[in-house]
Amino acid sequence: MSAVIEFTMHANPGQYTHLLEVYSEFAEQLKESHEGLTQVLVVGDPGSGLVRGIGVFDSSGQAEAVNSEQVFADFNSKVTPLISGAPERVELNLVHTFTR
Repeated sequence: MSAVIEFTMHANPGQYTHLLEVYSEFAEQLKESHEGLTQVLVVGDPGSGLVRGIGVFDSSGQAEAVNSEQVFADFNSKVTPLISGAPERVELNLVHTFTR
């Protein structure tokens, strides 16, 4: 079954735009380098500073493998000074997708 990973961060004051840029760059790099990643969305709310990445992976194992990839370690190093608190990771089962 496909897995959906939500990875959410909260930007420090004044860092929302920079966090979005870093997150979007990471998502693009990961999409190009990770065979099991089929879709990526990066969403945000400038009012609250919330930035969330949503990735759809072919399997839970492929989603878990990202945690040990260098691109993910580099991403974490870049965002650490930009965020308040620890990132939140949630894994969900993909039930349906609807596109137009």
